[in-house]
Amino acid sequence: MIKEESECVGCALPCIHDSCPYYRVQLHYCDSCGEPADIETDGKDYCYDCAEKDINEELLALPFSEKCVLLGIEIKNYL
Repeated sequence: MIKEESECVGCALPCIHDSCPYYRVQLHYCDSCGEPADIETDGKDYCYDCAEKDINEELLALPFSEKCVLLGIEIKNYL
């Protein structure tokens, strides 16, 4: 999620509000936990912990053969 916040650096100059690049800054926060986001995947913002959790859940849902394809592991069926 994107939030607009002030990143005022306290420069002690008269405030120029919207003309200042620090007055209103877009910051990204994790869509899962609300912490500052580190990455974006598939249009969602994530911190590393939530991204890893989400990706691991996706990987666990895959059948064994698809996991092998993703990892480049050759398998032979004996049946």
